[in-house]
Amino acid sequence: MNDSLIQEFLEYTQMVRGCRPKTAEAYAIDLKVLKAYCTYHCPHVDNPSKAKLVVDYIRYLRVERNNSSAAVQRKLATLSAYIDFLILMEILDSKQDEREKWPKLLDTPKHLPVVLETKEMQDILSQPDTTTTLGRRDRVILTLIYSAGLRVSEICALKVRDISFRENRILISGKGGRERFVPLDSIVEESLKEYIEVRKSEIPELFVSKKGGALTPRAIQYMVKKYAKEANIDKAVTPHKLRHTCATHLLQEGAHLVSIQKLLGHNSLTTTQIYLHITITDLKELSKQHPMRKMRTIIGLKGDPVSSFQTPYGARTGT
Repeated sequence: MNDSLIQEFLEYTQMVRGCRPKTAEAYAIDLKVLKAYCTYHCPHVDNPSKAKLVVDYIRYLRVERNNSSAAVQRKLATLSAYIDFLILMEILDSKQDEREKWPKLLDTPKHLPVVLETKEMQDILSQPDTTTTLGRRDRVILTLIYSAGLRVSEICALKVRDISFRENRILISGKGGRERFVPLDSIVEESLKEYIEVRKSEIPELFVSKKGGALTPRAIQYMVKKYAKEANIDKAVTPHKLRHTCATHLLQEGAHLVSIQKLLGHNSLTTTQIYLHITITDLKELSKQHPMRKMRTIIGLKGDPVSSFQTPYGARTGT
């Protein structure tokens, strides 16, 4: 694969298609993997759409790199975008395009995500040492993720000017360049004021690293993991899991799904529906509220209505 062509493609994605730098960066990473594979296995490839090449590449991604189905799908999407570019620039003839022959990948199995309990979240929030500047900064970040479900990239992009104490809201630059406002919770407001009071930096970014630069996503990921460990939580805690915990706890408290969608910055409600889940505890509590429980005397059932939810035929449910 030609380095200059890859560079042209990356410039095309930004200058012509209008993709954001982060999207181009993701393309660059995926194409770097593809180029390394082709250099070693098929150095003279002239048509990256060839079905055999793609089948072997998928096998390499799954076996050698241990990539998930989602990661494989993303890398194939990048390759497809690159092929579109080659055809557009008349470097590859459209008649040579073999994408119709590519194997169809099965959907990635859905797993219930990890969600922290309220007590676990409380323990994490209490870990930062707020007698220090970094401790105050960290508490603000943790409360922002939990109260507003902010992404790590959104936290890193926050500027001091994005905070409005007068209007009690924060301007968020979200995914795909979409902007939204999130409410400034009173607890977050208090933590923010305490942090800004001791924050000493001229950079526009709100959160400052120990060295004085803008905070990075990796630093936030490390920070969250550290506080979870200090709180003796044995779950694999990440910023994204805290974001999911925020959304799930709001749902459990009765928040409307559309409101949660707006808060999280999802472009589609479908994304929010996939992102959220109902726990088995919620389902058990829901069963206690079912109107059928009020009918047990009418339909001739006996016993504790809470502990022995029975069918009209006397058999316990779930057997």
